[in-house]
Amino acid sequence: MKLLLACMAVLFLSACSVSPRLPAPDTQEQAFIYQMNNWSMDARISISRAERSDNARLSWEQKHADYRIGMTAGPFNQSVAVMRGRPGQVEIQVAGEDDRYTARSPEALMQALLGWSLPVSHAVWWIRGLPDPARPHETLTIDSQLHFLQAGWDIHILRFQEIEPGVRLPSRLRMVHNDLTVNLVISRWQLFDE
Repeated sequence: MKLLLACMAVLFLSACSVSPRLPAPDTQEQAFIYQMNNWSMDARISISRAERSDNARLSWEQKHADYRIGMTAGPFNQSVAVMRGRPGQVEIQVAGEDDRYTARSPEALMQALLGWSLPVSHAVWWIRGLPDPARPHETLTIDSQLHFLQAGWDIHILRFQEIEPGVRLPSRLRMVHNDLTVNLVISRWQLFDE
């Protein structure tokens, strides 16, 4: 079960692709967010299915196409898993296990470990409040909240925070696909110089 939770949360939020061709952004703020390459964030994640719900904390560090995502859970924030990746290579180490699991993509790793996968490569865009520019999407507005549909997922950006003057990033979002709901509450964003 620990492996399932680790794979669902960490793999869902991983980013492993190089930056795709970007569309013309609508605003200067959006253009900046599309170009963000070096950043980190801390968040709480809740993953709910019809039969169960799991919660964890995650810490994500992105340096261009390379990333490190750590996940903790429980009352003492015990390590659950750490994922490291770059284009063409993803590795996950589950706490308490000697084995390291590797694959060419987060989707392939999740498929191999669980027998099913999620469209994880889109999440690097979604958590920044943007649809993946490489895929079609439909943008909707509900009660002045950003809401878009992409790859069979319904993404709601429920709240933003200003992380520096003129730059707002999500602090709360919900992603829904069939009976799966992923809630993310981001407590900290940090941007790093190139």
